[in-house]
Amino acid sequence: MDGTDVWPRTSPGGRPAAYMTRDGGGTWQRQDTGLPPGHAWWTVLRQAMAQDGYDPVGLYLGTTSGSLWMCADAAGDARWSMLAQHLPHIYAVEAALPA
Repeated sequence: MDGTDVWPRTSPGGRPAAYMTRDGGGTWQRQDTGLPPGHAWWTVLRQAMAQDGYDPVGLYLGTTSGSLWMCADAAGDARWSMLAQHLPHIYAVEAALPA
């Protein structure tokens, strides 16, 4: 991510997704592969979405309903996978590289 990609948090119509732009907001792509297709009224707080430092970049998001999700290749297939569920509200997520 070079600062022109933006990943806002949203759940329009109860269908969770991340939206990605590669041109500073000129166009947006819905990224929802792997996320629940039905009604999931999530809230993802600002501090509950993080990226790692790998290439390709990985994204992580935690919901206030207690689910933790990851997307290992945000620039490629952008497929989301659940890492954990039934956790307490997730208010912040951090991603760290091994030393």
